[in-house]
Amino acid sequence: MKRMRLQHIGDRDDDPLTEECSRLKKLYLIALHDAKETNRSEIPQGTASSFFNVSARPAHGRQCLLIPAKPMRRAVARCSAMSPTPPRHPLIAIVGATGTGKSQLAVSLAERFNGEIINGDALQMYEGLPITTNKMPLQERKGIPHHLLGCVKLKEEPWTIMQFLARAMMIIAEIRSRGRLPILVGGTHYYTQSLLFESSVVAEESEHISQKQQVQDWPVLSATSEEMLEELRRVDPVMAMRWHPKDRRKIRRSLEIYLKTGKKASKIYDQQRQVRIDESNLDARNISCDDPYDDDQRSSSGLEPPLRYDTLVFWNHASSNVLCTRLEERVESMISQGLFEEVASMIAFLRDQQQKGIANDQSRGIWVAVGFKELLPYFMDESRSTGLRQEVVERTKIATRQYAKRQTRWIRLRLQRALKASGAGDNMFLLDGTDLSQWSLEVEAKASAITADFLLGSTLPQPRSLSAAAKENLVMTEGDTKSARLCETCNKTLMSGSEWINHLKSKGHKCAVRPKIDWQALYPRKNIPKD
Repeated sequence: MKRMRLQHIGDRDDDPLTEECSRLKKLYLIALHDAKETNRSEIPQGTASSFFNVSARPAHGRQCLLIPAKPMRRAVARCSAMSPTPPRHPLIAIVGATGTGKSQLAVSLAERFNGEIINGDALQMYEGLPITTNKMPLQERKGIPHHLLGCVKLKEEPWTIMQFLARAMMIIAEIRSRGRLPILVGGTHYYTQSLLFESSVVAEESEHISQKQQVQDWPVLSATSEEMLEELRRVDPVMAMRWHPKDRRKIRRSLEIYLKTGKKASKIYDQQRQVRIDESNLDARNISCDDPYDDDQRSSSGLEPPLRYDTLVFWNHASSNVLCTRLEERVESMISQGLFEEVASMIAFLRDQQQKGIANDQSRGIWVAVGFKELLPYFMDESRSTGLRQEVVERTKIATRQYAKRQTRWIRLRLQRALKASGAGDNMFLLDGTDLSQWSLEVEAKASAITADFLLGSTLPQPRSLSAAAKENLVMTEGDTKSARLCETCNKTLMSGSEWINHLKSKGHKCAVRPKIDWQALYPRKNIPKD
């Protein structure tokens, strides 16, 4: 009886066992070891039931290995205990602040694991404007299919989160039907998290209404941010307390939910949360006592919705100082590539639309992109002085750094907590890309190894063991409940308890509240008679 070489197990593309190649190799090694202890001369010959055929047919014309059935059954049991079941609906999600190399990692993984990339950046969905939206150049995509990239025209209504979810889920299903791996690259983490988790957003309870129709039906939606916030305080004071007075988009959205549905947004969110708690309690009562550790029956928290897919999350990370320098260099690179010219073309488009009587809501969509709104004052000023140009460039750099901080904060306080609550906290891995000279080793190699284990159903490493940065950042921190507080002395709005405490300790606040001393009254100058 000839032995079949190990590399011949499932190494043909048309072999029906290709998907179970790794598992069969393990079975081969385990069963072969056990078979060596079996006296082959005592095995009954001529009966097919005495042997287990490893492969469905001879590989490359060689005879298949026949292993006695008893050792093979023992090997199956042992291998099943060692290796969890591979994910049925795998999805790779890559998140991180802007400038950390998410797109590059996605292309690398797609090349290695036969994947296709789904864009989760709300601004990159718009057609054109490659510099403003920082789209990945075509030559750097290496022929990998990219979806939801440049699919929305400027003339169209800005997409809602519900439109994104419907399209993205359909694309994921299509990618799977082709036998390929979907890879989600998220820049807009609100979109990304809404796709990863079920029922993460308030569903649209009314048919889609155009922007023009909304303004006609509810004129308050076109009012100033202060006027909309005042109206929101009247109809839904709980939601009004959650938003910063300058956060026009969120204030408008909360007010829009009330006007469309007749229900307070705060009540809708509370109802969704209560439903999840009730479902969690129901699941807990239905857990079988025979199998108390069955993760399929247990609910992890009830406060967070379950994941839609079997998800592996990579968090691309870079230290704050290095990232800030990298982002400033990126802004300078964008300017040299033609950022000012691209913003000028966007302004020309807006003016053309205005001449046609078409109104564009500049509080949504591409018009809130970092770079456009910061450079806008330069084009509105007829002088366009060098000093003003330098000022708007500096504003763009500041806004880019602030955006990166918000992205990182979302991952740490929202996404990380949601994954832990859904029982998938150990499926989030931080990849330290601070040192670009070590990128292939610290980011690509580690991501590839973890992805391979994930797809095979093998045990994954402990997320905090990958690097010092992972150990430092993958720590659950209790986030503050958002609530706006106004320091009347400093005329500054703070959005959380920790921000409020830090503000009270700040040097600026202490100087503002320190009693003013009238030194002249305390030490009056005496009138000295003249000679």
